[in-house]
Amino acid sequence: MSAAVSRPGRVRRVRRFRAFRRVGQVRVLRRVRSAGTGPALADGALVAAAGAELLTVVGEVGPLTLAAYVLAVGALAARRRRPLLVVLATVPAAMTGYLWLAPMFALGTAARLVRSGALVGAAAAAVFIAAAAPLAYEIQRTGRAGSPAVLAAGLLGPALLAAGPTLLGRVARSRRALAERLAEARAALAREHRLAEERAAVAERARLAREMHDIVSHHVSRIAVEAGALSVTAATPEARRAGVRIGRISSLAMTELRDTLGVLRDRETAVSGPGSLADLPPLVAGSGVDASVTDRVPPSAELGAETEYAAYRTVQEALTNIVRHAPGARAEVALALRDDVLLVEITNGPPPGGAPVTGALDPGEGPGLGEGPGLGEGPGLGLVGLRERAALLGGSLEAGPAGDGFLVRARLPRSATAPGG
Repeated sequence: MSAAVSRPGRVRRVRRFRAFRRVGQVRVLRRVRSAGTGPALADGALVAAAGAELLTVVGEVGPLTLAAYVLAVGALAARRRRPLLVVLATVPAAMTGYLWLAPMFALGTAARLVRSGALVGAAAAAVFIAAAAPLAYEIQRTGRAGSPAVLAAGLLGPALLAAGPTLLGRVARSRRALAERLAEARAALAREHRLAEERAAVAERARLAREMHDIVSHHVSRIAVEAGALSVTAATPEARRAGVRIGRISSLAMTELRDTLGVLRDRETAVSGPGSLADLPPLVAGSGVDASVTDRVPPSAELGAETEYAAYRTVQEALTNIVRHAPGARAEVALALRDDVLLVEITNGPPPGGAPVTGALDPGEGPGLGEGPGLGEGPGLGLVGLRERAALLGGSLEAGPAGDGFLVRARLPRSATAPGG
């Protein structure tokens, strides 16, 4: 019943996700199209407005004046690429005193795009002089300048023609520069926040490393000392061999602990201790499990460091579970490279005497397979951690009964990098 109910829910979630993804793609396409077509539409609108103004004087001017008008209107299409040249192209039209939209649009664009204030001022002065040329010609022709008020009124139009677009363009340029500086300030603030978080994470990792060193290394060192004493003073050869094996495992644990602490202190620290396929034979030999290793990976194959480390940890955890739940059982470790996937399999049979393999055979109870406590002292999350490691690399891990024994199979990508590593 629960599966029947959950499946439609998953289908609905998948459909909603696909719908949201399509909506996001449409929005992105709209932004791309608007980014490309927006300026073109604006240029077209300005050319159309200036062309409409041109149509109002077509029958009132001669061919040369009409040619100047056509040149000014056509030049607006290139006002973003060559703003100053377009301003110069509209100066003859401004001198006629009829066509003012084209010079205004060209001068406003130049004021917004050109960095040099001197060049913008020179362009504005050229437009002002051109627009005031008809007034100067009329004064020269009649010989009368009129009263100061009349003269000021005559110069007001050319002044507004030159000053208005220039001021608007410079204001738009200042706003754009301010927006860019605000964006840079926000980006710098975000970088500072990230750096602060990274520094806090580094400090926390260093604190954890110190605590782990103070607590764990003390107990592991005591185990190694006791194992050394046992290997010398034990009454039976089996006990002495067990002491030697415990001491070797304790030394390996100390080495791995130091590597882990080094990674905690510095995330960029590479794994310098055991953790590659070349370290598997010593690992198997010192595990206390009667196991054989079959390595079918070509020596020339190049595997990622994270992949080899995950394979090493998979074999290590599987052998540890065999020691806990099937002591004395034989095991086989097999490695093979299939296409771009490293296949790691650890298979064990039942313990001597045919006793049931407890814990490890039940995918929901034993250490590393469930969330409840199994045999031994920890919460039993070993294989759960291996599954998570494999998933982070883009692989998978399976663990379950296989005949009378148990099978752990990991599929790891040939070359992988853990996120955040």
